[in-house]
Amino acid sequence: MKSQHEENKALMGNTKTQELCRILQKRLKSSKDNNVSILEHRGVIYNDPQVISELLSEWFCNDTRVHPTPNFQMTCKSNHKLGEIDFNIQNIDSAIKTLKSNGSTGTDDIPSVIYKNGSTEMVVLLLRIFTLSLETGTYPEVWKTTYILPKHKAGAKTSACNYRPINITPVISRIMEKVVKDQVSDNLLEHELINPSQHGFLKKRSCATCHIDFFNEVTRSRDNRELVIVLYFDITKAFDRVPHNLLVSRLCSLGICDPLLSWIKSFLCDRNQITKVGSIISRPKPVSSGVIQGSVLGPLLFIIYINSICECFSVGKPILYADDLKVTYKCKNTDLGITVNAIQQELEKMDRWCDTWQLQFNVDKCGWLCIGCNNLELDLTIQGHALLRLESVLDLGLKYSHDLSFSEHISKQVSKSRRLIGFLLRNFYRNESRILLYKVCVRPLFDYCSFMYSSIRIEDKLKVEGVQRYFTSKLLGTENGANYSTRCDTLGLETLWLRRLRLNLTLYYKLLNHLVFTSTNGIRLSDDSGYKLRHTKGTVAIEQCKTATRQKFYLIRYAQIWNKLPMEMRQAGTLASFKKVLNDKLHEFANDSSPSSYLRASEIIGPFNV
Repeated sequence: MKSQHEENKALMGNTKTQELCRILQKRLKSSKDNNVSILEHRGVIYNDPQVISELLSEWFCNDTRVHPTPNFQMTCKSNHKLGEIDFNIQNIDSAIKTLKSNGSTGTDDIPSVIYKNGSTEMVVLLLRIFTLSLETGTYPEVWKTTYILPKHKAGAKTSACNYRPINITPVISRIMEKVVKDQVSDNLLEHELINPSQHGFLKKRSCATCHIDFFNEVTRSRDNRELVIVLYFDITKAFDRVPHNLLVSRLCSLGICDPLLSWIKSFLCDRNQITKVGSIISRPKPVSSGVIQGSVLGPLLFIIYINSICECFSVGKPILYADDLKVTYKCKNTDLGITVNAIQQELEKMDRWCDTWQLQFNVDKCGWLCIGCNNLELDLTIQGHALLRLESVLDLGLKYSHDLSFSEHISKQVSKSRRLIGFLLRNFYRNESRILLYKVCVRPLFDYCSFMYSSIRIEDKLKVEGVQRYFTSKLLGTENGANYSTRCDTLGLETLWLRRLRLNLTLYYKLLNHLVFTSTNGIRLSDDSGYKLRHTKGTVAIEQCKTATRQKFYLIRYAQIWNKLPMEMRQAGTLASFKKVLNDKLHEFANDSSPSSYLRASEIIGPFNV
């Protein structure tokens, strides 16, 4: 069969995982060229790709049109000026190595493999181009036109408003932007010019660190018998509507000066975009505002622009991932009225901030969630609209309810993973292919923010482990009587609970040794001062908790596990040495640990209930 031959050929190559993923996408009929076959406009249905590309182009350009904004002076918050970028062979070569080999090409049609396979002479040439570009404060004109690929979000596929633009910039621009972005962000973080509440697109920060900070705050408040009111905000077309003159003012206030400032102005201004539908392209359209979402530098510029929104809050605690903003308020029942008044005052501050910085909230997607009281009614308004009460929320890929239950999230991930496994079993014929694709397409569904699994119900953990139990039984069968653990060993897979334990202990090591960022001091060594016995070196202080919600939270649950680790693990001097000891000792450590006395399912989900 042709499909079997295609699969066998992929397994013989040096990049078999990438080839198998390409085959999978093709068999899933996933449209890599972003075809939009039908579009409705003013009651008329169009199926001509050229017309569709022009209609989408017009829609996307409307998103970037903002009213003229007056310039205003801002107080400079930094005594440290940054006007130069140190381009050199090493950082350019490092930037090239971060490129994806199969990444999309920009309007120059030069793929990333040309740069990745290029010689030292090519890197030297790039060094000259980048240095000249910065010295003259000029971003090359030929890089200013980007392709736009329409990506369907939700709703009717015939409506232009249900598509978001994906910018594809020239690869050479991405290389230069990577070096600029790294040095600008390092400077801002070194001088503490970015609010610590921001977790997006910065070194050592991620969705995981954002969630850890949030749930640490919430579970600690609940442990203190406090209500927690969380406000969630959605900014309309946030990246697309940033006025360039206000962004430049913001950059100046943070000490960005020429020639770098002029280069960034040139990077932002006089851009054009071409919408691509399949192989059909629209006419170029001018872009008058916004930062380029598909660029490397654009997200950092947006973070800089939105940074001052945190100044709206003195009672609430803001937590951001780029433009995803939530604010937590905590209070005793007796102080609820005072807190609600404070919330409304800070919402009004946000209104004024939006007026000043020319951004607007999508009030239909904003709302509030009360953790600790499911019948609370609040009268909160923003921009003249009532703020919606929420029962559950999808927050950076995690869905949770007002009682901090993740059951709906788990059910969705389990259902999605089982559908994928079914597809793999039906459409791929060799177990090697199925296992490789399982590792890159199914297992990551449960790797994402795996720290939160310590907080979920045992029934949900069994559902998750059941996914891999099902997969291994389908590959090997159950006729020979092999149990789940043996099947995993035969197929070269870790049980999901053991993999989760490995990932979460590695994250805990990073948090303890400040290799990842957290704005809360959630982990503290117990031997900071005073005499300690040798076997207790490297142990952490255990917080005393009053509620099960707090006891199950990752930072608390893994503190207990951490203290049980062999001393050579706890005192590993580097991340690499920790991972090596973890690889050597984890299985033995897990097998030697006694299961929780109440946990009858420990054979399936391990002895730690994580």
